[in-house]
Amino acid sequence: MPYNSLISRGTDPSYSTSANESNPLIPVEVQRGIIQGMTEKSAVMRLMKTMRMSRHLKQMPVLNSLPTAYWVTDPTGLKQTSEMDWRNVMLTAEELAVLIPIPDVVLADADYDIWSEIRPKVEEAFGKALDEAVLFGINTPSSWGSSIKSLASTASNTVTIGTGVDIAADMNNALAAVEADGYGPNAIAMRQDLRASFRGLRSTTNEFVFKPGEAGAENSRFGSGNNAVEGSIFDIRALAIRNGSFESENTATSNSVSAIAGDFSQGIIAVREDISVDFSKSAVIHDNTGAIQYNAWQQDLTIGRFVARFAFAVPNPVNRTRETTSARYPFALLRDSA
Repeated sequence: MPYNSLISRGTDPSYSTSANESNPLIPVEVQRGIIQGMTEKSAVMRLMKTMRMSRHLKQMPVLNSLPTAYWVTDPTGLKQTSEMDWRNVMLTAEELAVLIPIPDVVLADADYDIWSEIRPKVEEAFGKALDEAVLFGINTPSSWGSSIKSLASTASNTVTIGTGVDIAADMNNALAAVEADGYGPNAIAMRQDLRASFRGLRSTTNEFVFKPGEAGAENSRFGSGNNAVEGSIFDIRALAIRNGSFESENTATSNSVSAIAGDFSQGIIAVREDISVDFSKSAVIHDNTGAIQYNAWQQDLTIGRFVARFAFAVPNPVNRTRETTSARYPFALLRDSA
């Protein structure tokens, strides 16, 4: 979805508009691009549905049982009823934030645009944190429930690399697990180094199976991008994510997830508050013990505060293929061998 109202400046009394105009840390013309930049650096923001929230909580009714139709062969026969029911899925907006202290001497002496260095790193940090929480359960807010990794494992939608004849067969098995649960996989998010495994595949005649630049169902094309290199595998959109989220997962466990395939349209990222930016020259930053970490006034710092609020859910509505909720999930994992 397009984001139009994206960045708001803060109202900290120490923030001087006139001073900022003479030293534009964040030029007005690029403010509105920060959430879009984050979208480009986050797998879930690129692939899942996005929606707005007007409140901290949003309740979504999700279909939990399906109706049954009956033949009426007798002209005077009675038509039968069939019940349907819904369950509620709750979206809870949680805050994602970072504080960045910038020495005033750097701002004063810089002969280049400092914001051009800060902005992509902030976008990347937000995108990485969101992907880690949604995909792998790393620092996930408790109100969001379980991650995609956890629930895909519960549904037994996992494939270990090496169980098939090659990496393509393993990926195909992961896609098949999603299809067996009644969903149509539309995207693959994968670790950056997995690209080489597909590029290196050869046929029995020693030709490359995935040929860059050629269209077709057996094509794997990977172009260029800032943090997510996009291509296709089996004509399914594939993103090689390099914001560090897959590497965080790899550090956390030996049997790590190298790719997630699924129907990403079933996932929802809700935005309660776009990324807001405030600057202060008098802020005092404490750690969780109360100890002072930074004193902007005393240390000649300008402290930038970046804050946004997001919610996440996978409603997982009932379908005709697999009606048991715990055994049905629109995502599957491709995991490294232990």
